[in-house]
Amino acid sequence: MAHDDSAVEACRELFARYPVAIIAADRGATSRTMVLMLRDGDDTRLFILSQMRREDRAPYSLRRWRTTDSVDIAGDDNAATISGTVMTVLTRGVPVPRDRSLFGWRQDDYVTALIPVYTTFAPRYPEPFWVVMPRVGTPETHWPPFTDEHLFGIWFWEYYLAGDLVSVDGLIAEVPGAVFWTDTKAVLGSDSCAVAHDIKSPDGFMLERGRYVYYQALQAGRRVPSLNVLLADAGKTDLAPRFRRAADHDGWEDPGHGSLRATAGRDVDGRAEG
Repeated sequence: MAHDDSAVEACRELFARYPVAIIAADRGATSRTMVLMLRDGDDTRLFILSQMRREDRAPYSLRRWRTTDSVDIAGDDNAATISGTVMTVLTRGVPVPRDRSLFGWRQDDYVTALIPVYTTFAPRYPEPFWVVMPRVGTPETHWPPFTDEHLFGIWFWEYYLAGDLVSVDGLIAEVPGAVFWTDTKAVLGSDSCAVAHDIKSPDGFMLERGRYVYYQALQAGRRVPSLNVLLADAGKTDLAPRFRRAADHDGWEDPGHGSLRATAGRDVDGRAEG
């Protein structure tokens, strides 16, 4: 058992340290959430940590993924005790980036792979996962070292804090007509990303023109359509408006149950088949 004020401090640190994992759960941003993944050997448990900005509610609460029963974490003057299980989740649980975040793997001043992350529940994909999509032509020695890793872990944040992983959501949002999601499932088994021209980040790295493809399709030697063919596809999705909408609404959704708000236009889905 631990004192409630210790749990509150752990919650406060999580929200302060991992801003790219935070999801606004309502339009007024009175509630924010993040997904915490707790692994014990081969066992994986998922939790939703919520922060409330209302005087009539406890500042934090914790619940299991896809459940509604929660434990309030109030940190009141009585210093109530909190179970060891809750403290284990708060101190050992690994935050997962918000749903449909897009990261780049940075080698020197270039992004050599894109990594979309998904957390919204779907029957076919019941747990958060990510996809590594190297730029076509990039040698495997420049692919992320976690390319074939299947277990999300604290390693993700170690790379992020070191600057090897960078968020590209905001960069893409500022450049409409440059980065597109393309439906290549029929030929590659998964969707792809097409970048029409180089984009320079204010932080000094470059997202280069080219095709970014699921790594297993590249390893299998599948023939990737040319960039001109991908860009000529009338069904492609410009990612800039999608990321601007996400920023405007601050990702208003509940990761443990599915989207609470329909997204205009085509769904952007990079989940690999098979």
